[in-house]
Amino acid sequence: MPNGMKSGAGDDPFADDDDQEDNVDEDSANPAPEPHHEDLHEETGEPDSTTAMPGVPDHPGDVEATLPWIHRRDGVKDDRDHKTIHYTEHTVKRERRELRPALEERLDDDVELTDAREAAYLVGMEHLDEVADVLREWGYDIE
Repeated sequence: MPNGMKSGAGDDPFADDDDQEDNVDEDSANPAPEPHHEDLHEETGEPDSTTAMPGVPDHPGDVEATLPWIHRRDGVKDDRDHKTIHYTEHTVKRERRELRPALEERLDDDVELTDAREAAYLVGMEHLDEVADVLREWGYDIE
């Protein structure tokens, strides 16, 4: 007991033992970094998205992972930049009265309003003819 403590209590766990070999496998000496939650998907060889940035998904929910996106995130605002979007009062009332309750009934689950809005936005980007029809109703494309 050179340090006045019981054996083992003050021993340096990182000290070199003379009777152990210093032969360390290179893989264990340089462990791979922990994967980030976005990296927990299988590589398919196909692009993750249709964006102009290869390998960057259009939406965090597009990444294949063990858990669905709503269960991987800590809150509804995760993976979303703060943007102020201005809606008409009619639109806000309609989404609260119609959109969200209809989705909750179909999914038999509570749906966050932010998720419902973004899902509707994403669907709208896939149905541009219908979006153009609404814009025409508002007065666009008048000659």
